[in-house]
Amino acid sequence: GTESSRTEETSLGLTSVSTVEGSTPSYTVITTLTGSTTEAVSGTTTKICEEMQAVDEAVSKKITVKPNELPRGENVKFQPTSQQGVSFDKNDLKPIITVHFDKPAPVQSVTLPRDKTPNGNVEQFEVTFYSPDGNKINDIPILSNSSPKEDKSKPAELNSTQIPSNTPVSRIEITIIHTTDDESPKGVVLDIKACTEVTT
Repeated sequence: GTESSRTEETSLGLTSVSTVEGSTPSYTVITTLTGSTTEAVSGTTTKICEEMQAVDEAVSKKITVKPNELPRGENVKFQPTSQQGVSFDKNDLKPIITVHFDKPAPVQSVTLPRDKTPNGNVEQFEVTFYSPDGNKINDIPILSNSSPKEDKSKPAELNSTQIPSNTPVSRIEITIIHTTDDESPKGVVLDIKACTEVTT
């Protein structure tokens, strides 16, 4: 059979088209040389995010608070399963809560619910994420949305669109900046969803 080759420049890059004639059926081999071929190769390992609650008992025990430390053992009440949450002293209006992860994981959401505890009053917070090497992932703290004073079911939160995705986080620094009653934060529980990476 006769083989005719022609090379076409396309916007995708170089597409070489070789048509082999004289054999039945005639077929066309198209090879596209673009960056997408390399993506296809690395795309075979798909990382699926299985959401899990990051603040379990072990993690809660390592939560630290600035500028004033909490009484010993109080930090386990940051767990989202806590009925009480952590209430801060009246002078502690903008405490900084630092959560250290056992192993770095991408964070999906950070929520400070108000309907889990009787006196939850967190209206807005901001978050700085740190990578395993200790550097800030975001230079400027990311501001959460505001919880409407009259609606406890809509908490202050950061969702996955506001968080650097697929970036392993080793610690999170949460600063509470507004409460619904302008008092110190009360009934604070942390609902942080992170990914346990499942590679297929």
